[in-house]
Amino acid sequence: MRIFITGEKGFIGSNLAARMKLYDNITFVSGEIASDMLMHTAGEPCIHSNDIRSWQNFFQLNEVDVVIHNAATVGTDVVALNSKDSTLTNVQGTYNICRAAKHLSIPVCYMGTTVIYDTKKYQNTNIVENSDRGPHTLYGCQKLCAEDIIKSQTSRWMIVRPLFAYGGIGDMNSLIAKTIYAALNNKSEIDMFLDPTKIKDYMHVNDFCDAVLSAVNTGMWYQDWNVAAETPVQTGEIISMIAELTGLDLENTVIWHPMTDYLGNHRLSSSKFKSVCKDWSPKIDLASGILMSFQSILAAKGYNPLKYLEDAKNKNIDLTEFY
Repeated sequence: MRIFITGEKGFIGSNLAARMKLYDNITFVSGEIASDMLMHTAGEPCIHSNDIRSWQNFFQLNEVDVVIHNAATVGTDVVALNSKDSTLTNVQGTYNICRAAKHLSIPVCYMGTTVIYDTKKYQNTNIVENSDRGPHTLYGCQKLCAEDIIKSQTSRWMIVRPLFAYGGIGDMNSLIAKTIYAALNNKSEIDMFLDPTKIKDYMHVNDFCDAVLSAVNTGMWYQDWNVAAETPVQTGEIISMIAELTGLDLENTVIWHPMTDYLGNHRLSSSKFKSVCKDWSPKIDLASGILMSFQSILAAKGYNPLKYLEDAKNKNIDLTEFY
């Protein structure tokens, strides 16, 4: 099976490509061979700048069997700061990919997000696939729009939504990565747009990537699937876990902005996914994952998960306006 990942240089894309090496039946088709296409970054074709015909030619020439569509500007703050580019990527880019794949009868597996749901309705219960939609941010609105494009503009589709993936290669968005990096680099008072008393359910990115590849291998098409670790922890307790496991002093590292936490308690059920994909279950518990993140950040070079927070401060932008 020859699989192409859009956004292969991003967080989920990089980790998916790495996990594919463990599968004997999967060949990774890299965008680095697309020398005649317009590039977003080195080795990664731009999703929206390349038209439908360009993508169709690329898929055909490289005998692509499955597209995992992951290219999307990610994060509430990042999308709000780059509303034009994020709309082009998440909406127009998704349309281009879907139409090109449909011409060749190539199925598309889309990386969704649980911020499409109206989480306020589910503060005391788990979210399931058919829970009410109701995004509260531009990011959520764009991702929900992309889901409708996926369902209507492909011959075969699948949507897999992770809940708070962290760790692995290039984690730029998680509470865990930002906190560890800040402490290691003597940075204090890092803004976290979260309520420390609310429950979150973090899942290691390796577990999510394995879920995606298992779903593709199993052929779980024409359905949407929610995937989570199902081990929710109070957000403030995650900081305590990081301090205890790493020995880092986090007393003045984080400034909480509880009023911006539009998700509140955020947890979902993976029961539908597990009922079909019986060979998958999370393998990395939160404590082990935190230690893995700590070791990888210690060894990382040229990596800064606080980039967008720092860019916003340098431009005197109040990110609380976007939550």
